[in-house]
Amino acid sequence: MLNVASRFAAVLLFLFSTIIQAKAIETEPVRTAIANLKTLAGWPAEEAVSPLLDQYDAADFSQYNDKALSLYVFNELNMHKWSNTITEFTDLITLIFSFQDADYQAANQPAFDESLGIVNFFRNDINKVVQDNHPGFNIKHKKLAKHFTGKGIKVAVFDVFDATIYHKQNLQYAQATFEPIHSFGDPVSLNHGNSVVDVLLQIAPEITIVPVAAESSTYIDAMNYLLSREDIHIINMSRAFAEKDGTIDPEFSTILQQILSNKIVTKSLGNTGTDLDGNLSPIRVSQNLPPVGNLFSYDLALIQTFLNDTPSHDRSSLLFAINMESFSEQVSLTATIPGGNTQAIEQSFAIPADAVFSWSTGNFESGSSFAAPQLAAISALLWEACLKKGCADASRMAYQISQTLRFTTRPTCLTQEEVGLGLVHGKRALNRLNRWHF
Repeated sequence: MLNVASRFAAVLLFLFSTIIQAKAIETEPVRTAIANLKTLAGWPAEEAVSPLLDQYDAADFSQYNDKALSLYVFNELNMHKWSNTITEFTDLITLIFSFQDADYQAANQPAFDESLGIVNFFRNDINKVVQDNHPGFNIKHKKLAKHFTGKGIKVAVFDVFDATIYHKQNLQYAQATFEPIHSFGDPVSLNHGNSVVDVLLQIAPEITIVPVAAESSTYIDAMNYLLSREDIHIINMSRAFAEKDGTIDPEFSTILQQILSNKIVTKSLGNTGTDLDGNLSPIRVSQNLPPVGNLFSYDLALIQTFLNDTPSHDRSSLLFAINMESFSEQVSLTATIPGGNTQAIEQSFAIPADAVFSWSTGNFESGSSFAAPQLAAISALLWEACLKKGCADASRMAYQISQTLRFTTRPTCLTQEEVGLGLVHGKRALNRLNRWHF
């Protein structure tokens, strides 16, 4: 009898451990720390972290368990977005504090750092709650990852990078190979590309990373470099296509077509909350929301022009990624969708990326920029599988992997106008690829 009771208690402890952990966070020290930071920095207004503390204190985790608890954490509380809000506050208040007189800073730095540390501990605690309830990647890649790691596959990341963080990534990811950042011109230093690298290496830990950064005036130079690198297998592009005189740059378009002859290019479709024609996505219509107002909305017309101007066979290795919410039940509120563009539908895949953890930022990042590298990483694992079968023809492999991914997607309850071909299925793709005769 005692043994049965003990086992029952253990089951209860397992079921409710996440709830206990979630409610163990004390918010009063965090409130005090925020007040201290605002006083020390001379913060002039309200901030966005205190409302999160109010929301946390009002949350009732005890009424949920299992998936219901996860949905509550993500869909009701949106806790996966809290860490970025906290980081924005700590970054900004640190900047404001740095404007103070040098003597004042020296005298108050210890108190400032102590309060900053308390706020960051709260951010880490929130991330732990999110991680405990996260559904994980939904690309059905476990069988692939069991047999393949991406070893020998080179993935170019056409993006922008923080060089200091990139050096730390080199030390963090011991299995991967890192080339130096290939910069063209003087591109801005941002950590967006670093987070893309984080996503790639969570799925394909032994790939070789080829980081390529460019500014607008050197975009074509970077593309020509990517074209010249015959050893690169896959290019992940979270950037917009190049524009010239209000339309797609014809030189860029030509180079991209040449690249696609023997490489896979994974491209984020966008984060505008519309389709490619600029019409609101159904989910935004249902919630009476306006367009996102994304700065890169011009990319939608460039994508359409490239699809219209390029024969289907010549663009078959261009794969678009649509961002779904974490549980694959709905398109993300910010996602760009194909809409009525049948060409885009035939090249688009739905991938949950509304809360992807980035080691570089210590936060959960969202957007199609983090769906595309999941697609690139799956492609890398499949490419390694092809190599191990003895195929060495890059153009053939790029085509066959792309086609394999297309024919093995999982349907959803949503329309193709929203999710393209559907959800990626790594296991099915591997099984189908194994039936190819190279």
